Amino acid sequence: MAETRPLLVRLVLISAASSILSGYDQGVIAGAIGRVKADLHLTHVQEELFVGVLNLVAAFGCLIAGAVADTLGRRWTICLANWLFIVGSIFLSTANSFGLLLVGRVVMGLGVGIALVVAPVFTAECAPTRLRGFLVTLSDFATNLGIVGGYAVGLAFYHTNAGWRYMFALGIVPSVCVAAFVWALPDSPRWLVMCGEKDAALAAVRRIGAVKDAEAEVEQILRIQEETLEGSAGWRGLFNPADAPTRRMLVAGLGVAFFSQACGTEAVVYYIPDIMTGLGLDEYHALVATLGAGGCKLLFLVIAAFLFDRVGRRSMLFVSGTGMALSFVLLSTSHALNSSALTVIGVCAVMSSFSLGFSPLVYVIGTEVFPTRVRSVAMAFSLFLTRLIAGIIASLFLSLQQAMGHVALWAVFATVAAIAVVFAYFCVPETKGLSLEEVASQFGDSSEKSRRSHASSATKPLSTWNCLCQLAYGDSALPLVADSKL
Repeated sequence: MAETRPLLVRLVLISAASSILSGYDQGVIAGAIGRVKADLHLTHVQEELFVGVLNLVAAFGCLIAGAVADTLGRRWTICLANWLFIVGSIFLSTANSFGLLLVGRVVMGLGVGIALVVAPVFTAECAPTRLRGFLVTLSDFATNLGIVGGYAVGLAFYHTNAGWRYMFALGIVPSVCVAAFVWALPDSPRWLVMCGEKDAALAAVRRIGAVKDAEAEVEQILRIQEETLEGSAGWRGLFNPADAPTRRMLVAGLGVAFFSQACGTEAVVYYIPDIMTGLGLDEYHALVATLGAGGCKLLFLVIAAFLFDRVGRRSMLFVSGTGMALSFVLLSTSHALNSSALTVIGVCAVMSSFSLGFSPLVYVIGTEVFPTRVRSVAMAFSLFLTRLIAGIIASLFLSLQQAMGHVALWAVFATVAAIAVVFAYFCVPETKGLSLEEVASQFGDSSEKSRRSHASSATKPLSTWNCLCQLAYGDSALPLVADSKL
């Protein structure tokens, strides 16, 4: 019987909990906004700002998260993000004016941005190499699980007087738990090495138990850190790339990040109840439909995790973009026909199509195509870009809806999704089954091969099922499951 690794499992769960809370703060607004607007008499513009400001501030949080995590350490930064969730929840649940609501959303947005960056980084830095990609994707799943949880809470408190206050207050409990329990974990070995604490890093690797030879792991961390520092180009390298292959890599990764939000999916996440009630559904059944759409989003995210390495990243972008384009056409048609049934189907189709590609592949493609010398700043800017675009669209959605009408607005989003497919065809190569060196050569960069040689795993990637088994039981679990092409 394989021996479990409870500390590594707890580390992953606590890190994922921060992502869940980040998603909850995004999802709960869908059920709360109608009651908040009625109770505090928000204007049309105030409603948009209340919804959109979280992502705008989260964009800033993504940019500063790396510097904060390098200064305070990963554990302290996760703790900080959760305390921001707590403070923001207190402001929101007790607010009696638009100003206090806005303060709560700003504080919470900062926590969301920091958690979006640091939670997957903490997990990736502590996990075994073969599990790293799977666990980073798990953070995206946890965020979406939190969004669905927010929808469910909105439905649960629908009949409660001032229920929106309880919705926001409920986020305090898990935040306190995460902020407390994170101190039972060791800090990231890579951060400890960066701080010159080699002995502490060695002790952390041994406690986590993710590798058999702790000393060899620490030496490898030291070597990779030295190589990364020597080749790092920083923000200047991001905005002024030295060669054409690097520019093509950045265009591919940042383009996927841009189109993941430019298609308007984040506005759908926030405004589903408004979309539904606009066609005659009562508020309660609109929230039921919202929860169903969130469930579809989560289900297809799980399906996508099993398809990426079978079908390929590029192919899944085609499927995702085409599905979103057709779904938005369906939404446009449903509003032209004034059909609530078609609208429900269209919203579920948009959410499902988004989860099949553009939602999770922002993380996956970014880590694979960004050059080593600018990868850290490129990933930070990629997340900044997603939150910025999402915040802008969420802040303008109702105004655009009034100015253009539903039919025209959905047609615009369908066009953007179609352009995203064309972009993926011409600018994003297939990376399925390729080492990091081979991915670099797809863009014509032969020099990147030598930089990436130590970052590439010498072992075959694990299937999703094998990842789950190895996370719990370690290497001894691998013979228990069949090998897979995944």
